[in-house]
Amino acid sequence: MIPSAGPIEDFDIVRLDGRPLLVCVDNVSSVFLWDPSEDRWSKHRLDMPFHKDSDLRFTEVLAIGAVVHNGRIVIGGGASHQPFAQWDLESGAVRVFADESHAGLGKSLGMELDGRPMLVGGDSSTSPRVRVYDVERRELHAELCEHHFDGLGGLTSGMLKDQPVLVSGSWDGSAVVWDPLEGRSLVEFGCYVGGLQGIGLVPVDGQPRVVAASRDEVVLGDPETGEWGEPLAWPDDITELIEEDEFDDFITCMDAGLVDGRPVAVTGTGKGRLYVWDLEKGSVLGEPLAGHDDEVSAVRLTELDGRTAVITAGRDGRLLMWSHDYA
Repeated sequence: MIPSAGPIEDFDIVRLDGRPLLVCVDNVSSVFLWDPSEDRWSKHRLDMPFHKDSDLRFTEVLAIGAVVHNGRIVIGGGASHQPFAQWDLESGAVRVFADESHAGLGKSLGMELDGRPMLVGGDSSTSPRVRVYDVERRELHAELCEHHFDGLGGLTSGMLKDQPVLVSGSWDGSAVVWDPLEGRSLVEFGCYVGGLQGIGLVPVDGQPRVVAASRDEVVLGDPETGEWGEPLAWPDDITELIEEDEFDDFITCMDAGLVDGRPVAVTGTGKGRLYVWDLEKGSVLGEPLAGHDDEVSAVRLTELDGRTAVITAGRDGRLLMWSHDYA
């Protein structure tokens, strides 16, 4: 349980001195660090993210990304009313102030680009932009724009043919694969019905595939053509509910990756369930996993002690860690 009265909104994972650490934010913009090896929490105060000359005096962080730079954790985040800003986690000092000409933040993540730590922010507004910030230089590295027409519901990083890429998915149903080094789009996917709640990039049957989740579907896309495939298959009972318009346990988040070489996606739902999808077979694996008592707000596949694990955060205030035995 997070030592907070509010639910967990988002989290990111870093490794410091070889240890995985989770940086979490709750629904009142309080930031916490969790060390899973010792089950130890610490709360961190953040300074006001707006410049001293600004009339704005608040801190709103509901989406968060994190990296390690010179042995210290640096976070980036914001929310619908606050543009992206950066802080040193331990001291709470602002490293990069929020730019008031930018829109509020929808998604954030940490990544490496050419061996340098980067923080990425995606707008929550219409016609959003994805911005990549060089953490060491404290400057904007790339601004990616002009392909989405609603806020971002998914953001991930990965490799495509030995090239680092970002993939963004929008509530308007569109997805874009970006080259963050050159600051340009590589492929654009047309709008998928229902809007996207999560996005991933994973090899399936030896070919790279974009994985996208809408409210009630998971679908694969071909980054060579920008074409979506057919939706993956739900269990028969859920398919029947969807066809009768009686399904109400909608997907709220998703992540995708390899588990022992097997490509999977994991979706969280509004009623606290997890579904594991076999991306090669195109269907759900086994029964849904029930662990949260409320909506699953974030999910990540990661490596812990040499094994693939799934970490989920819920609006019940809990982080859960699942071993790969679920598959």
